[in-house]
Amino acid sequence: MKKLLLSIAVIASGFAANAQVVVAGVAPTAIQGNYEFSWAEPGTDWSTPDFLIAGTFVEDTLQIADDGTPGTNPQGNPMSAEACNPIPAGQLDGKIAVIYRNTCEFGTKALNAENAGAVAVIIINREDEVIAMGGGADGVSVTIPVVFLSSVTGAQLVAEMQNGPVVMFLGNKVGAFANDIGANSGEMLVSPYGGANSRQFDGFSLGIQLYNFGINDQASVDVTATIDGPNGNYYSETVNIQNMLAGDTVSIFDGNPLEFTPWTEGGVGNYDNGLYTLTYTMDFGGTDDSDFDNILSSTFSIQDDVLSSSNLTVAGQPLANTYPSNSTTEYQSCMMVQEDNASTMATNGVWIVPHVDTAAGEVLAGAEIFVNAYQWDDGWVDLDDPNYTFDPTTNDAFQNLNLLSFGTHYPASDNEVEQPVLVPFQTQFQLQDAVRYLFCIQTFESATVSFGYDNTINYDGNQGIFRQPVSPVHVDGEWYAAGWAGVSAPSMALNIFDPAELGLEENTLGGTAFPNPANNKVKVTLNADGDAMLTVADVTGKVAFVAPVTLVNGSTTVDISSLASGVYTFNVALESGASSTFSVVKK
Repeated sequence: MKKLLLSIAVIASGFAANAQVVVAGVAPTAIQGNYEFSWAEPGTDWSTPDFLIAGTFVEDTLQIADDGTPGTNPQGNPMSAEACNPIPAGQLDGKIAVIYRNTCEFGTKALNAENAGAVAVIIINREDEVIAMGGGADGVSVTIPVVFLSSVTGAQLVAEMQNGPVVMFLGNKVGAFANDIGANSGEMLVSPYGGANSRQFDGFSLGIQLYNFGINDQASVDVTATIDGPNGNYYSETVNIQNMLAGDTVSIFDGNPLEFTPWTEGGVGNYDNGLYTLTYTMDFGGTDDSDFDNILSSTFSIQDDVLSSSNLTVAGQPLANTYPSNSTTEYQSCMMVQEDNASTMATNGVWIVPHVDTAAGEVLAGAEIFVNAYQWDDGWVDLDDPNYTFDPTTNDAFQNLNLLSFGTHYPASDNEVEQPVLVPFQTQFQLQDAVRYLFCIQTFESATVSFGYDNTINYDGNQGIFRQPVSPVHVDGEWYAAGWAGVSAPSMALNIFDPAELGLEENTLGGTAFPNPANNKVKVTLNADGDAMLTVADVTGKVAFVAPVTLVNGSTTVDISSLASGVYTFNVALESGASSTFSVVKK
């Protein structure tokens, strides 16, 4: 508990530093909330305002820029909205200009908008990611705020603009309004899974970081957490904060002076299946001058058949609405699982949502996609453990990834683009209690192939408080524990069933290999002794070699130096007829 309290204190201070600067939808309700963004910071490239200064902000109506250029760009957007040429004077007076990225420098776009009367600029990326912006030659002449959004966020805002005015807030909330309390979706606890499994689910802790951004003190602030589900209300609790001064931050988490009671229904099996909504509501008894961040919510479901970081579709498959990618040679999108009662679940495959840009002529059919199940045996407790490091020369935190099983998928056609598909494991297996697993989707065609994420769930608060990685990614040879910035719910789901239905004799033998991946030799360990026959096959099923082995104290060493690099299936068959099948990666 002491360790947890220390982590909360450290993370809470980090939350406070980051939550002041936001890019948020104000009106209408459909676009309210905070968005992932980057911004043009004043310096050598820009003369823009400094959002790190309290009260530095713009709140106004969006308008798409139009420089009169005919045609559409490769993304299907009007060339006129790229603002690479001068915009008629007065066209953008008092508006936040919306501009598409493509053929000219960011600074040029922003300066053209400023000269046309814009009070700020939003630049929409052509990809579903957020990047830093260089100002180029014209950036030093830009004196209005400039922010950068992903293609998905931009498309949402532009679509809503067709229905009427859209108002956005860009900048630092501290001191911007007289009465203003609020919170950030990346600083609240949510369900550990978007698609929780009834076999292991046993509730979760609730919590949120609250801010008084306004210049006025608040005598009494109520923060209420509710959980509503298939049969009505399941949880409702209010925490009251007395005398919240201007600029104050209050952390309502387990172990702190103010905390919510964890949600529990009396143990595994007592939770109704169906869709749930967790909501945090903040109220000081008066009118909030900037109330878009007074109500935050997150959805999740409980059902029998999958375990998923993302929310689920009506069909019970992982939901995907964004497809981040920044890789050229190899990419793995992963989810971590570590549960005290994981042995109630067995898995035989992973649902994935593959993606290519068909508009750019990219082809998914025939691409090679792997799903990998690793037992993550590195010796660290949490992200604050000194044994957890991201030194690119050692990658200590990802040294002991032992492959338990894998599957290979070759999409039959481009009809699978952005559609859930189940990739079976070669060997189904039962999960074990308190063991750390990493389940990954992998491609070596990452310049074109990527995988889905659900951007309606934000696990940043869970990772910040509990200090466990949620969705690591492996990009071109390097691991990143936090995954994609602002997108922490990979659209992947373990296909789950009752371990009693395994019916596979080899599972009683276990079967692991170390190291895994390996170079020349690998130590095979089973719950057995005596003579056995080893059969090694590649991913196509072609037998690489067959050799007799003898298990002494449950293990034997196998020379794999003759194998080419790749993934292989090891089958160890005992004289009794029992066997074990598992996978080994040859470096």
